[in-house]
Amino acid sequence: MTYARHLIAAALAVGITATTAQAELKAITIGTNPSGSTYFLIGSAFAKTIQEQLGIRTTTQPYTGSSMYLPAIHQGEITLGLSSTVDLDLAYKGERGYPIEMTSLRTLAQVWDIPYAFVTRADSGIVTADDLKGRTVMGEMPSSEALTVINEAIVKSGGLDIGEVDFLTSGGLMDGITAVVEGRADAAPVATTMPVLIESNAATPGGLRVVANGSQGDAAFFASLVPGVRPSVASPSERAPFVIGETLIVSYASLLVGSASLSDADAYQLTKTIYDNWTGLQSSTGPLRSVSQAQLAPEAPTVPYHSGAIRFFKEVGLWTDAHQANQDKF
Repeated sequence: MTYARHLIAAALAVGITATTAQAELKAITIGTNPSGSTYFLIGSAFAKTIQEQLGIRTTTQPYTGSSMYLPAIHQGEITLGLSSTVDLDLAYKGERGYPIEMTSLRTLAQVWDIPYAFVTRADSGIVTADDLKGRTVMGEMPSSEALTVINEAIVKSGGLDIGEVDFLTSGGLMDGITAVVEGRADAAPVATTMPVLIESNAATPGGLRVVANGSQGDAAFFASLVPGVRPSVASPSERAPFVIGETLIVSYASLLVGSASLSDADAYQLTKTIYDNWTGLQSSTGPLRSVSQAQLAPEAPTVPYHSGAIRFFKEVGLWTDAHQANQDKF
């Protein structure tokens, strides 16, 4: 064999090895909430991008909730999933309905920031969580233990015990909104960006109002009760007439997660693909616009980062001492 042919053979061998390392996964499944949910919308956008960019068959698998698919991710039965920082904290610690500590869960990126609060009829007299005493609140969410925990924390931010409100069972956020509009409940939790709130506001005599956090609800209060939740501000706008003045509420993030069993090469490549295509994903998928490209790497996720994601974020300059300090806590 000539020297030139040796070079060609060597180059082909390197190319084959590199391709294999980058395409270790033959198929990818992304766990999401039911079809029609925001998680399903985001998961479908990710599946399309990953398949187009990496040539790996990628499908979105809807479940009734993240508590159904987080165990499958932990066990390596499905590849990826979307979940809130609150739900992930409970799953990782094995608390509030999770039977085991799911310590194999790993963060790849933050993908959605969710502003969250109670909503009430504007004429109810409820302005902050302090005003919820003796009121009916659609707070117990059997389909989402994480939302129940957040709802309890918002009530407590008003200096109240749960027993001081009528904490009703809700079939979900839509069920709670309907109960408020129809006058069957005084307050219910919502993601304040839900489009349905605009028509619900119009259907309610006098309109709706987003309820502010209680007088005790500072950052330290929420961090101690619900890791992953932080105070934020809802601002009035034409698209949010139910926000009456600057209103202090809470927000929490949703993360794209995988398992520790996912190889470093695959975790690196998947994180890189989401990062490199973020602008296009934001153009096609509205909820993703709440997170800038730099915010894909949050400092303090509630489950540790995958080492492959860490390698990528170090390469693009997003990994800091604060990131490392939080990673070292796990």
